Amino acid sequence: MINAFPKSRCVAWTGGAVLGAAAGISAWLYMAGRAASLFNRAIVALLAAFIAVNIALYIARLMAAREYQKRLLLLYEALDPSAFLQALLPLRKKRMDASNRCTTLVHIANGYLYGGQPQQALAVLEDVQPPEKALEMRGLVAGNKATCFLAAGEMDRAQTAMDELRRIAADRSCKKEFVQKARHTLGYLQLCMDIAADVGALQKDFESSRAPLHRLDVQYRIALALRHRGDRTGMEKSREYLLENSGGTCYGELARAL
Repeated sequence: MINAFPKSRCVAWTGGAVLGAAAGISAWLYMAGRAASLFNRAIVALLAAFIAVNIALYIARLMAAREYQKRLLLLYEALDPSAFLQALLPLRKKRMDASNRCTTLVHIANGYLYGGQPQQALAVLEDVQPPEKALEMRGLVAGNKATCFLAAGEMDRAQTAMDELRRIAADRSCKKEFVQKARHTLGYLQLCMDIAADVGALQKDFESSRAPLHRLDVQYRIALALRHRGDRTGMEKSREYLLENSGGTCYGELARAL
C-alpha cells in the first residue's frame, strides 16, 4: 500500500535511502573513533542503516494507512460516492498485494453500489480474485455480491451469493468474529429478500382490492419496500398515487415524508 500514495512512497524510498545512509555513515565514523576493526565498523554501520530504513518504512506505512482511511471516509462518513470514487479509482492501477487489492476493489464496488450503479459494482466485484484459501475474503466478496444483486433486483443470483457466504461461514477455519459478522449480514440480506418478495404479493393485493382505504395502506407498504430496495423510480410512482388519492387521511403526510 506504501507505493499507492506519492507521500508515503517518497518517505519509503527517498527517506529510507537518506536515513539509512546517514545512520550507516554516522555509525562507521563513531566506531572509527573507538579504533574498532573494519569488520566491527561494517557490522555496526549495516545494523544502524537497517534500523533507520525500517523506521522510514514504518512511518511510510502509517502515512499510507492514514491517507487510505481518509479516502474511505469520503464514502462511509461524508456519504459522497462521487468524490470517493474519484479518490479511490486511481488505486486500481497501483501495485499492491492480493489482500489489499481485493479489499480496495470491494470498497470501489461499494462506491458504485451506493452511488446507484449496482451493475457497475458487480462488474468490479467480478475482478476480485481472492486466493482459494482466503475464505474470509471470499465471504466478504460473496456478501457484497448478494447486496448488489438485491439492489439490481436479481433475486436468484442474490440467493446463490448468500448460499456461498453461508457455506464459507460454516467452515471451522473461519475466525469467530468473521462468522458473527457473516451471520449478521445473512440475517439482514434475508430480511431484504423477504421485503423484496413481499412487493409482488402487495402489488397483487392492491390490484385486486376495491376498498380505497385499503388500497392506500397497501400502496404505502409498497412504497416503503421499494425505498428499502433502492428503487427510487418505483417508489416515486407509489408516492404520487398516495399524494393524489390520500384525501384527508394520513397517507398524504406519510408520502411527503418518504
